[in-house]
Amino acid sequence: MAKNLSSFLQWQPNVSLIQKMGWPMAFRYVSFLGSLYYFFRAKEKRKIIDAIQEAFAETRHSQEIRTITRDVFRGILHHYCEKLFNAYESVPNLKAFFDQSIEAPSLYKIDDALKQEKGILFVTGHFGGIEYIPIFLSLHGYPISVIIKCATDRLKEKLHERARELGIRVIDAGQENVLGAVIRDLRENRVVFIECDEIEEWKPSKTEKMSFLGRRIGVDKTINLLQRRSGAQVVFGLLHRVSLEKYSFIIRNSQDVMEKGSVSVSSIGAGLLKVFEHYVWHYPDRWYQWKKFSEFGVSSKTSLQPAQSPNLSALQTAPSSRAM
Repeated sequence: MAKNLSSFLQWQPNVSLIQKMGWPMAFRYVSFLGSLYYFFRAKEKRKIIDAIQEAFAETRHSQEIRTITRDVFRGILHHYCEKLFNAYESVPNLKAFFDQSIEAPSLYKIDDALKQEKGILFVTGHFGGIEYIPIFLSLHGYPISVIIKCATDRLKEKLHERARELGIRVIDAGQENVLGAVIRDLRENRVVFIECDEIEEWKPSKTEKMSFLGRRIGVDKTINLLQRRSGAQVVFGLLHRVSLEKYSFIIRNSQDVMEKGSVSVSSIGAGLLKVFEHYVWHYPDRWYQWKKFSEFGVSSKTSLQPAQSPNLSALQTAPSSRAM
């Protein structure tokens, strides 16, 4: 079996079958493949289960944790459904789907940030419909740059092809000086995507500490460094998956991120991670990094205090399903 779930699902025979099936059947097939993968990768499955158990042991009873765990595995597979749909559906069909399915009332915050002409560091995470965000914004006329790391050469080629179609600039993490490329694009007043939960890439500060999902961690220095060197505006965004047919685009500017609430933060990097934590606490099934979080070394545990987010009350959740 392939080395990880991503390369397994994107194995050429699977992709060929998915392209022939039509999306409703393809999504069911992806679910079957995911079940098969985790059956043979019991240790990997156990890491995810243990990470969820650790995070929620003090705040949820056992039945709730079992439900969260089941939903997390479903959410992981929904993520790959979106990834495949994003890569292999035609641009006109994607645009029609986005127009119908994505609500984005706060796009003006991106417009306001671009007026400063210092570029936008658009910070997101492996949450909800992340795969759709760059294309959605590109189709709305924003100058988008994305950093890519692909599990398969085939997907890499497909994403480069799709990027050319849409005028998205690709920063290839395997071939470029990523830091230099990001700063270059910010100085051209582009919207550059970066993920705050790339756990394996974190460069933890030795002096700036915070609590994240009940663990005491050093704040990743990457975003603070990029913002200081570029002077860019910082915007946080998530595409909340209400269902596979409905998404809510959450956008918060740097002022929103640094607003004083129940938890104070010392830097924009810490503030972003704290805001992101709100959504993971409330929608753990939309996050795909539980396995990597289980492997992240920490010095000590802290008391779990899921914080409230002012945007959460406006979201309505529904079972994640698509009938296309």
